[in-house]
Amino acid sequence: MESVQVALNPLDWSGVSAITSILMLFINIFLLVSIIFAYRTIKEEVKNRDSSLLLWAMDEISKIKPDLSLIHNAGDYAIGELGSEDHAVAWPQETVDAAYRVSIVMQRLSYMAMSGLISKEHFAKMWGPAFVKAWDSLESYIHHKRFLNGEPLTLAEGAYSRNDFEKYALYCRELNT
Repeated sequence: MESVQVALNPLDWSGVSAITSILMLFINIFLLVSIIFAYRTIKEEVKNRDSSLLLWAMDEISKIKPDLSLIHNAGDYAIGELGSEDHAVAWPQETVDAAYRVSIVMQRLSYMAMSGLISKEHFAKMWGPAFVKAWDSLESYIHHKRFLNGEPLTLAEGAYSRNDFEKYALYCRELNT
């Protein structure tokens, strides 16, 4: 057998630099492809999260539909000026309980929209008129609750009970005007 001899010519620095450049090109292409796939995955996850939240919101709205109907048909919440001696709640206790349940759910959903957990615009397209109508029906009830709790009555004065509900209803009203 003949002996095999390998002749290794010494590499100069330009050869090492070329090999390193080719290796870095492959690494950069791999990283770019990884970023593209990660972006697509995150985009799909956001859509899944939004759809899950919207399904939850639809379920919450479905639960309060009978209460909403009761409130919309109830008439004026109170008689007389708020804070005066002649102020009296005109709604029966069943309607007041329904108002409490509706205002809680509307506050939760409004918080989701106002904090950016759900797209405000998309949510407003789906339920904007329902929020405005609910706010119009519950405004005097919520102001009365704020009065009883000793807090300011309006957002401008610093009201905090059901403030996201009020903000979102006003946003929906402006959007549809």
